[in-house]
Amino acid sequence: MNRAKPTAVRRPSAAAKPSGHPPPGDFIALGSKGQASESKTGSTLLKPAPSGLPSERKRDAAAALAGASALTGLTKRPKLSSTPPLSALGRLAEAAVAEKRAISPSIKEPSVVPIEVPPTVLLDEIEAAELEGNDDRIEGVLCGAAKQLKVTRAKPDSILYLSLMYLAKIKPNIFATEGVIEALCSLLRRDASINFKAKGNSLVSVLACNLLMAAYEEDENWPEIFVKVYIEDSLGERIWVDSPHCKTFVDNVQTAFNTKMPPKSMLLQGEAGRSGGDLSAGNSPHPALTEEEDSQTELLIAEEKLSPEQEGQLMPRYDDLTESVEEYVLDMLRDQLNRRQPIDNVSRNLLRLLTSTSGYKEVRLMTVQKLEMWLQNPKLTRPAQDLLMSVCMNCNTHASEDMDVISHLIKIRLKPKVLLNHYMLCVRELLNAHKDNLGTTIKFVIFNELSNARNPNNMQTLYTVLQHSPELAPKFLAMVFQDLLTNKDDYLRASRALLREIIKQTKHEINFQAFCLGLMQERKEPQYLDMEFKERFVVHITDVLAVSMMLGITAQVKEAGIAWDKGEKKNLEVLRSFQNQIAAIQRDAVWWLHTVVPSISKLAPKDYVHCLHKVLFTEQPETYYKWDNWPPESDRNFFLRLCSEVPILEDTLMRILVIGLSRELPLGPADAMELADHLVKRAAAVQADDVEVLKVERIQLIDAVLNLCTYHHPENIQLPAGYQPPNLAISTLYWKAWPLLLVVAAFNPENIGLAAWEEYPTLKMLMEMVMTNNYSYPPCTLTDEETRTEMINRELQIAQREKQEILAFEGHLAAASTKQTITESSSLLLSQLTSLDPQGPPRRPPPHILDQVKGLNQSLRLGHLLCRSRNPDFLLNIIQRQASSQSMPWLADLVQSSEGSLDVLPVQCLCEFLLHDAADDSASGEEEEEGESREQKAKKRQRQQKQRQLLGRLQDLLLGPKADEQTTCEVLDYFLRRLGSSQVASRVLAMKGLSLVLSEGSLRDGEEKEPPMEEDSGDSETLQGYQWLLRDLPRLPLFDSVRTTTALALQQAIHMETDPQTISAYLVYLSQHTPVEEQGQHSDLALDVARLIVERSTIMSHLFSKRSYGAESDAVLVALLSIFSRYVRRMRKSKEGEEVYSWSESQDQVFLRWTSGETATMHILVVHAMVILLTLGPPRAGDGEFRALLDIWFPEKKPLPTAFLVDTSEEALLLPDWLKLRMIRSEVPRLVDAALQDLEPQQLLLFVQSFGIPVSSMSKLLQYLDQAVAHDPQTLEQNIMDKNYMAHLVEVQHERGASGGQTFHSLLTASLPPRRDSAEAPKPKSSPEQPPGQGRVRAGTQVRALGPEDDLAGMLLQVFPLSPGPRWQSSSARPVALALQQALGQELAQVRQGSPEVTGIAVRLLQAIATLLNSPHSGALVMSMHRHHFLTCPLMRQLCQYQRSVPQDTGFSSLFLKVLMQILQWLDSPAVEGGPLQSQLKLFAAQYSARRRITDVRSGFLHLAEALTFRGDLEVVNSTVRALVTTLKSGEKCGVEPELVSKVLRGLIEVRSPHLEELLAALFSATSAFAASRPIVVVSSLLLQDKEEPPAPGKQDADGGSLEAVRLGPCSGLLVDWLEMLDPEVISSCPDLQQRLLFSRSKGKGHPGPQVPSFRPYLLALLTHQSSWSTLHQCIRILLGKHREQRFDPSASLDFLWACIHVPRIWQGRDQRTPQKRREELVLRVQAPELTGLVELILAEAEARSQDGDAAACSLLQARLPLLLSCCHGDDESVRKVTAHLTGCIQQWGDSVLGQRCRDLLVQLYLQRPELRVPVHEVLLHSAGATGSSVCKLDGLIHRFITLLADTSDSRSSENRVADANMACRKLAVAHPLLLLRHLPMVAALLHGRTHLNFQEFRQQSHLAFFLHVLGLLELLQPQVFRSEHQGALWDCLLSFVRLLLVRALRPALRGTAEAVLSCWPCPPDAAAWVVGLFWAQQPGPRDACLPVQLVPLPLPRPWPGPSL
Repeated sequence: MNRAKPTAVRRPSAAAKPSGHPPPGDFIALGSKGQASESKTGSTLLKPAPSGLPSERKRDAAAALAGASALTGLTKRPKLSSTPPLSALGRLAEAAVAEKRAISPSIKEPSVVPIEVPPTVLLDEIEAAELEGNDDRIEGVLCGAAKQLKVTRAKPDSILYLSLMYLAKIKPNIFATEGVIEALCSLLRRDASINFKAKGNSLVSVLACNLLMAAYEEDENWPEIFVKVYIEDSLGERIWVDSPHCKTFVDNVQTAFNTKMPPKSMLLQGEAGRSGGDLSAGNSPHPALTEEEDSQTELLIAEEKLSPEQEGQLMPRYDDLTESVEEYVLDMLRDQLNRRQPIDNVSRNLLRLLTSTSGYKEVRLMTVQKLEMWLQNPKLTRPAQDLLMSVCMNCNTHASEDMDVISHLIKIRLKPKVLLNHYMLCVRELLNAHKDNLGTTIKFVIFNELSNARNPNNMQTLYTVLQHSPELAPKFLAMVFQDLLTNKDDYLRASRALLREIIKQTKHEINFQAFCLGLMQERKEPQYLDMEFKERFVVHITDVLAVSMMLGITAQVKEAGIAWDKGEKKNLEVLRSFQNQIAAIQRDAVWWLHTVVPSISKLAPKDYVHCLHKVLFTEQPETYYKWDNWPPESDRNFFLRLCSEVPILEDTLMRILVIGLSRELPLGPADAMELADHLVKRAAAVQADDVEVLKVERIQLIDAVLNLCTYHHPENIQLPAGYQPPNLAISTLYWKAWPLLLVVAAFNPENIGLAAWEEYPTLKMLMEMVMTNNYSYPPCTLTDEETRTEMINRELQIAQREKQEILAFEGHLAAASTKQTITESSSLLLSQLTSLDPQGPPRRPPPHILDQVKGLNQSLRLGHLLCRSRNPDFLLNIIQRQASSQSMPWLADLVQSSEGSLDVLPVQCLCEFLLHDAADDSASGEEEEEGESREQKAKKRQRQQKQRQLLGRLQDLLLGPKADEQTTCEVLDYFLRRLGSSQVASRVLAMKGLSLVLSEGSLRDGEEKEPPMEEDSGDSETLQGYQWLLRDLPRLPLFDSVRTTTALALQQAIHMETDPQTISAYLVYLSQHTPVEEQGQHSDLALDVARLIVERSTIMSHLFSKRSYGAESDAVLVALLSIFSRYVRRMRKSKEGEEVYSWSESQDQVFLRWTSGETATMHILVVHAMVILLTLGPPRAGDGEFRALLDIWFPEKKPLPTAFLVDTSEEALLLPDWLKLRMIRSEVPRLVDAALQDLEPQQLLLFVQSFGIPVSSMSKLLQYLDQAVAHDPQTLEQNIMDKNYMAHLVEVQHERGASGGQTFHSLLTASLPPRRDSAEAPKPKSSPEQPPGQGRVRAGTQVRALGPEDDLAGMLLQVFPLSPGPRWQSSSARPVALALQQALGQELAQVRQGSPEVTGIAVRLLQAIATLLNSPHSGALVMSMHRHHFLTCPLMRQLCQYQRSVPQDTGFSSLFLKVLMQILQWLDSPAVEGGPLQSQLKLFAAQYSARRRITDVRSGFLHLAEALTFRGDLEVVNSTVRALVTTLKSGEKCGVEPELVSKVLRGLIEVRSPHLEELLAALFSATSAFAASRPIVVVSSLLLQDKEEPPAPGKQDADGGSLEAVRLGPCSGLLVDWLEMLDPEVISSCPDLQQRLLFSRSKGKGHPGPQVPSFRPYLLALLTHQSSWSTLHQCIRILLGKHREQRFDPSASLDFLWACIHVPRIWQGRDQRTPQKRREELVLRVQAPELTGLVELILAEAEARSQDGDAAACSLLQARLPLLLSCCHGDDESVRKVTAHLTGCIQQWGDSVLGQRCRDLLVQLYLQRPELRVPVHEVLLHSAGATGSSVCKLDGLIHRFITLLADTSDSRSSENRVADANMACRKLAVAHPLLLLRHLPMVAALLHGRTHLNFQEFRQQSHLAFFLHVLGLLELLQPQVFRSEHQGALWDCLLSFVRLLLVRALRPALRGTAEAVLSCWPCPPDAAAWVVGLFWAQQPGPRDACLPVQLVPLPLPRPWPGPSL
């Protein structure tokens, strides 16, 4: 039980209080120190802990504790104890005796005969009487103890009160009898026998209070006698009422009064000063406290916080006796207050009692009437102050009594400042007491202020109220003023004076906006609805509003306003706050006039307009001070100006416009427009940087203003049917609206300005006018003359059409009214109306409007506001529109006028102005300065100064410490965009501007800038002028942020620039600073530079024509080589499959492959550009990069890289003729040799006739011509048009010094007639460098002819010896090779000419090669051919040309391809280095496969299979695939075996062919290639084979990827898509094969479980969503049938069945809203045999998952159970068949894994369907599966049953429910023990927390019945309850029973229960013995008395340790 415990907090608080007189009943104990210490020790053992009482103090306590600051009050006792005179004590004693006589008859004396026993045997007597059950003796003994205490009150016996306290602690209930209560209450009354001076010891009273508190601590209804003794002691000596040790008891008694006591921090008359002397009236309650009292106050505040234990003890105790207690208390207090006694005789205790009982409203009303008298009494001041606080705090009902209390409180007059301060504190508490007290208080204060008996404290009270509630108080104050103004008498003047006085006295600390809003609130009270002078009320409220706004001008506001007028900026926050306050009040006032005033009264138009103007301070000045001449004359104008020069809020402006548009309100559109215009301009004139004077958010303002201008014709005039009147506006209003909107747009550019700019052309025109300060029409922003003319013409057309429409409209109006014919001269509307089309073309404004706009711009700086707007940027828009015209004189004026504010202009504007000035300087610099006047020079100096200022601003934006990324980008982007301009002047200006901005020394004068340029001119003269680009730009702090944009701008500029030096600087910059981190940027740079090199040949020739003379050209060449060398190195490192181009550029991209295996993809122009650069030769600065590029493109002794078109994969011509010619003209020998390779005769002839070829290159050309003569003289001769010219050309070249060409010259001169000057003709000279013999053989063409009998195989072995000796030379094999080449060339020429006679040399030679390759010496032959590639390559090229010429000869073609493949197979080995022969043969193979069109599909597949088997080159495979695709698309008819197709497709998948998808599309689209189901067989077999064939060990992915990811890779998705397309039902075409694909089970090596292919879920989803019902039925029968295959995957099968139930097609057409009581529909109609199959699938899946643990298998069974139950259709017979099958399986499999899974499934089924009893019950009883996390159908019901068993309610219905629940649980224990055992832990938990009660409570609260019910259930649950899985819960239950027996065994009534529990417990002997032993060991007393004899404690065996208590 919770008892109050002694707390250490009480000791210091009690000891620290200052004391005056000793409290009544105290005495100072005299005696030895030992006795005193013993008494003190005894007191510390008391529960109430009455430490620090005076009765326990030793005589030397004062000396011992004199130094303690907490006991400072002890030093005051001698002084204060003698203060009261004897006569006063005598009077007080007599009054106490009289009060005792009056009260005592109401308190009964004790009625029980007391039994006095010695204190030492008190406890034994009580215990003996309790054992005997003699309650009367207990009551008598306790009354006797009380009697002894009463007798020995002065010094009570310590043993006696300690015994009573001990009894109160352990047996508090024995004190709760009537006799004991009366006895204890008698101790609380003062004993009349004791002398008044000897106040006695308070220990007895404190003890009695705490004994009563202990007895009634838990009782909610206390007896009334406690209140009576409390009243008695409160009016008496207050011995125990004020004792801190009785605080808990006293606080509970005080709950009877429902009084909210003030905190001790607020109580002035606390316990500390209770017994002190009289307090003088001058003492201050709070400010006058000493430091000691302050510390006491802190202690009191700390003590005030109750501990949680005390808070639990404090509760209402007199709810049932409220009325009687209240009646008693009121009678007592009336008796005390109505006595006739002098005011001095009023007891302080009476005031304290009144303080405690202020919760009664009658007490408050009685008290407040005498409170002022008591407060003014110096002796009662402090308790009267506490009483005042209590009355205010408890005034919380707002009933009529409380309103009277407030009225009396307001009338109290207090003069001393101390009392007045406390009174204000009490007023605050009064306002907190009830929400309605605020309004009532204010109302009474104001009415009192206006009355004759005015309280001088009214204003201070009002000030306190306003401080307390700054938001609500002004509202209630305004309501009082409304009440005043509703009187019949005119209270306006008095209200103005009162309001001024209130504001003055409250120091302006009032929320004026809230007060004004309160004045404008609509009132619904009857006095307002029936008001007689409503119009006067509205006018007077308006006047009070105006006065209130002016009263907001404080001294600080006035001072700030005067300073602002003088131009000083101080105290601006105060002024801005006042202006915003006035604006808000005006907004509320306009709202009031718009919405509230029309509902009050229909004002006259004059009065309404007067009110509107007055609140907006646009009325005449005298209307504001005519009532009382306030403001005074000296301040009137200033006050009115302060209130008028304020911002205007958006809502104010919008409401004025709406009022003007409303027909019900008397303000017309013209007046509204005039007022709005005046307010907008007035607010705009107040503009400042720290205030928003005209903030508008809503775009609808534009429409509202324009709607005011609309002209509406009279409604009574009917226009003709079908006539639509034009939209017209009143001209004066229309042209007043646009300037108004212009001002609004200037102050709100982000919304109003943007809308005007985009949607209202007329307003946009006005905005441009004020921005450019040009007011002409058309505006100056239209620089194009044609556009200006077009605008003028359009205006004339619109004006003419407008005139016609107005005349027609007025004619219709006149026809309907006056019948008058309207002409232009007689028209009245023509001059007054204009067309209303605000979003149409801009109209010409009238001249006076333009003047008005000009004046507005000058006064309000509208253009400046619009120009400094950056979002949106109007100025930038104009600049960008006019950038091309370069004529913006207004821009100079704008920058010139923005002195000191350049930062508000956009950087583009500054840049444009800089360019403008630069152009002016360049133009004026050419003129002479002699004729300039002084003014012109001054203007020029001023402009130069402005330019320097502007330049400094731009350089600060770029180079200064505050440079940011955005500004840097904007400045440079503005100049850089102009570098690519098509106009030279624009480009020159941009470069000049950049040089000015970027050069740090540009701020100096021209004389200072020149010398550095001359000093550095020696290094690089031409590029010195571009140091701004090459040196200054990279030094920018934020250069990294502009690198990309700069590079892009220069890449575009090199295509437009015409100055070679500028292009040189650009190229040098690009090579050094272009960002090439991304490959796309690098490619763009290379392409742009390549276009410059290739396409702009004039610039290139100018750059490099004199390279040997200029160092800058050398620098440019180095830069270009650097760009391209880095690019080509990067591209060669990129991966082959990576796309480095966009598809739109693919036609110009080439794929390059080098012999070293490296590849690259780049633009063809880039390749050509690099070759052109190589033709220029190496630079002087270093040839490293030049050599690197040369080795890449033209490697020594290696073939050139091959190029293929990206889009068609055809071989590309890498070096066209024009490029070869440039290579031949170069001085790089390697380039010349590369250009001369593989040239046709006509190309040689063309090149030899070209000019500019060096002598060395011409010599090589002539040598190649000699070789052509030897190789094919006929072809060469046919291509010569003029042999005479060619011969002469050769002779001229010989004259130049060229060598060679003799053979060619002899061919030319052989058929020519001898010339006349032949004798003089020079003969060709043989070249001295020519190899001996070689030229002679070719010249004489002495090559033997081959015949049909020649052994070509032997000749081949001569040319390519298998094992050449050391003396073998290639020169000996060359004639044989030439003979073979000549024979092949002749035959090839005959074939091309169509000659039928062919010698067959090509066929014989090819057959000879094939024969040698099939011999054992094939490898040696191929190696020899590889070594002598210069002999092999011409032969193979001629054979390839022959094969192209005879494509119809398939035998030759196939043999040629076979030879190619065999040679390549040898050359592709890793041991052989790549060479020209290998590259050439690969190229032939690719070209052959691409050209060859396979006519037979099957042979094509065979050929492709062969190529894949040979592991040939991927290009060969791909070309074959393309040929096969072409054949398939042609529609050839033939059949192909699916096995062959599968083999080919697997091969293509392995080599990752990119043409696989194309081949599949052609193959499956060809109708004749396959039967209908063949494609499906092919695709399914591929997927299935891949699924069933696991990868080899070690080849699996490290990340555990699926098998098809290893084999098929990305192709699996392609195959699945084709399978879906070919067979949408997935399983209908080839059921067996596709079933295996969908449902088969496969295991991979190294994988723990079945491997599920990733495409299976997708195929299963297709099957369920796209298959027909018949297909689904067939699939379900196969999966669940008797003859199903065991290799089916159970998880896939079950997932498919579950999906079948949830197919969306089943539920189509159903109601989407599921009904609340929906029954589950059974979808699958499964028969009994199929149910067995379903069960086996579930068991198989669980068995497969058993390796993951039993928990995983059980969770899987739970997941599949809904499917099984759904298939059972809710049929009990089906469930029985399933259980029977599972039972048989359990018997068959026993304890194996499968048997365990069967048992688990059976248990889960039983939990879901417990109503079906399983025949083999022991299967369930021995299963542990039910105790897991599974869910049972009956869990909720069983939980409810057990909860009902544990119910402890004592009602009859509760007993019936417990009995029913017990019966249900017992039935469950018998029928379904497994279900009940699942909840055994819950039963054990419910047994806890009950055994700590005493026996009576334990039995009465039905705990014993619950224990017995549980005992019965446990008895029925045996023996299952002893299984291991229930062991923990069971022993938890047993522990609760053992605790019950241990705690309650002493009670005789429980012994029978103990015997029943322990003797009849049917459990194993070990457990029973342990329980008995435990009980035996813990039992005190004789054991035979409580346990049967036959139960002997046994030692517990080791295997079962048993739980510990």
